[in-house]
Amino acid sequence: MRRRYAATLAAGAVLAVTACGGLSTSSTIQPGLEVGSVQENEVRVEVNPVAPGSSPEQVVQGFIRAAAASDDSYQVARSYLASGPQSTWRPDSSVVVFGSDSEVTYQPSNDDTVTAVAKAIARIDGSGRYQELPPRSTVKVTFRLARAGGEWRISQVPGNFGTWLSQADLDRLYDPFRIYYVSAGDHRLVPDIRWLPIGTGLATRLARSLLAGVPDYLRGAVRSDIPVGTRLAVDAVTVASGTAKVDLSATRLGNDPGQRQNLGAQFLATVTQAPGVERVALQLEGADLQMPNGDSTVDSLSLLGFPTPSDPVVKPVVRVGTALVAVNPDDVGDNGQRVPPPQPTSFPTVQPGWAYLAMSRNGEEIAAVGGDRAQLVRWRGTNQVQLTSPGTMLTRPTYDREDVLWVAGRSNGATRIWAVNAAADPGDAAKSTPQTVSADWVSGRTVVSLRLSPDGQRIAVVTTDRDGSDPRVDVAGVVRQPNGLPASLSSPLRLAPTLALARDLVWVDDATVAVLGRLTSSQVIRPWLVPLGGPIAAGPEIAGARTITTVNGERGLVVTTDDHRVLIRAGSRWQRVGEGTDLLVAAR
Repeated sequence: MRRRYAATLAAGAVLAVTACGGLSTSSTIQPGLEVGSVQENEVRVEVNPVAPGSSPEQVVQGFIRAAAASDDSYQVARSYLASGPQSTWRPDSSVVVFGSDSEVTYQPSNDDTVTAVAKAIARIDGSGRYQELPPRSTVKVTFRLARAGGEWRISQVPGNFGTWLSQADLDRLYDPFRIYYVSAGDHRLVPDIRWLPIGTGLATRLARSLLAGVPDYLRGAVRSDIPVGTRLAVDAVTVASGTAKVDLSATRLGNDPGQRQNLGAQFLATVTQAPGVERVALQLEGADLQMPNGDSTVDSLSLLGFPTPSDPVVKPVVRVGTALVAVNPDDVGDNGQRVPPPQPTSFPTVQPGWAYLAMSRNGEEIAAVGGDRAQLVRWRGTNQVQLTSPGTMLTRPTYDREDVLWVAGRSNGATRIWAVNAAADPGDAAKSTPQTVSADWVSGRTVVSLRLSPDGQRIAVVTTDRDGSDPRVDVAGVVRQPNGLPASLSSPLRLAPTLALARDLVWVDDATVAVLGRLTSSQVIRPWLVPLGGPIAAGPEIAGARTITTVNGERGLVVTTDDHRVLIRAGSRWQRVGEGTDLLVAAR
């Protein structure tokens, strides 16, 4: 397991056990802390240069193994190449990940070529984007060899070949890191995940990844205040006494103080993931690049206008029959029947015909869909304020942090995603009518579940084809209008293609979703932790799991089951919260 995610998940498991199953309703997320302080790669693997008399097959096999060495300049691997390929081979152009050496085979031929075939489980592109591959994927490349001084050497490296690594080598050489952008709506940092080689030069690689610009799936949802075309004026980020010096070459960097603050925040949150980096000194072609406060060295996100986000503390709510009961964290361990509180209550009475409940960010509004999945209803307090029928096959609704209510379904035979301005007067039909959010990529598919990220700038969606097969888990940026209402979704980033079933999902932090599903039809359903880039990780099995949410990140996962149990994760098992058909968490 990767160091960065391993530390986070291990800490979550310990906390879950020590909390005795208690529900926590507070969770602090700080940019840059999740991926933590990186340790230098202390494990080095020595490999042998090409041996005299090696056959073509041995040369290709030795070359692929040598490329997995810790030597950043790949000098040993290059000894297997003729003089021409040594200058054209780009080891950092892509990485193919396979399970073990036994999953790579070599097929020599009579025309001085050797074909290598790997049972691949993942691919990392030149930008560091990790893509998990579907089951039984294979990658094949053919090398041409020629004799040089009587010895076989590789004379032609395929253009699509970078490096092939076993899973063990990937764990040793690479780690996931967060590249930060600025929310298009407010002062919040939004991360993207990239896999980069650890060790010498990490600060430089992080800075270059940030300079590459916003990825396609986040376009319109986030921005980078680093001008397009900006490069490192000095082709390295130097680190001394905890300070990383980033010298930029930019032709369009203006004097807008907001732009400079955002730029400083992006570099600070991104580059301080490198070992020993505590602050960032920004320069523009050798001259200090000053922030609005006059400093050129940045060491505090809050001083740059990016304080730690805080959400209102709203207790989760359990549905017991027709009553909604606020959950007190102090008595969650009670395994008995939860008794509804005496009336009056601030929650509505929810008749049996309504299902799939959701709660707004401030806890003052509840939404549900009808049992026939053709009606959407909203309550404020105890009062029903809206009843509408935007379509059929409606999903569970969900609120985002901008007080927008989301739901998906079908209308006139087409798949639709709708947004409702829950902050508007429900009596104003022009403002509170469900509006279609443009998303061409759901066309022809059925939306099963959708959830908004904690920052509100991304949406995770589970879809299937029309007969319920071919599940997809996609994440896309939310492109909003100036008033904060969503207009469209960007092109999606596909995650977890190995899942054969995906029933529901929830964001557990700002870079990971938990998907309720399974890999094969013979497995019991369980939550799968799915990062925005990286291998998925299995949670504990839970037979009959129907929905999933969280009260406090990965350690606070909660599922409801077909037999009306509400269960919270407690380490490698599930602990009963009580009886109920729904557990509502604000803006989840």
